[in-house]
Amino acid sequence: MLIIFGFRINFRTTATIEFFCPRCGGDRQGNQRSARRWFTIFWIPVIPLNQMGEVLECTTCHTRFEPAVAEQPTTASLQVILGNAVRVVTAMVVRTGDHSSAAMRAAATEDVRAVDPTYDEATLTSDLAAVDPAQAEQYVAPLAEGIQIAGKERLLSDLVRVALAGGTVTADQRRVIDLAGRGLGLTAAHITGIVSSVAAARSPEPLPPSDPRSGETT
Repeated sequence: MLIIFGFRINFRTTATIEFFCPRCGGDRQGNQRSARRWFTIFWIPVIPLNQMGEVLECTTCHTRFEPAVAEQPTTASLQVILGNAVRVVTAMVVRTGDHSSAAMRAAATEDVRAVDPTYDEATLTSDLAAVDPAQAEQYVAPLAEGIQIAGKERLLSDLVRVALAGGTVTADQRRVIDLAGRGLGLTAAHITGIVSSVAAARSPEPLPPSDPRSGETT
């Protein structure tokens, strides 16, 4: 009698989670699967052997990934992280400037409303008492791998505009902006370029020179 034996790897689903699938480019359901080698007789697994590790398999495209891919934030969770970061670092910018400035407070409230429509002046006042400007880098760090360069530049640009609404960017406000930029993974030169660009865009254009013959501008 001919006996056919061999080895095969079987996968067993241990959990189902939501994750960001790099292949699909969006949030998907994924099966966490454990792989084990089996000894087979007539292609039937009969003796379990060594564990071969784990994978995360997308239920949509069926691509298998290393388990570490599940550590990346989903699109939904990234929106929550972004909203919280914008709210906190914007309050830090106001706190480190003239936080009695009505113009700066109004600019800050409007900026945060882009991610939280319910945000208001009273909430800003509460946030000012709670935030620690020294923690700016930690608040935005989870976004470093989750948003594109354009999104990082926009976040910092909005912070600069809020600061400038109070008249100027103070040294303490610039420190918050630098910490936030560093937390986002931007270089010091890149951060300086963003600050300079926004400041230049808000500066009034110089008046044309006067014509000495007429006493009027040309």
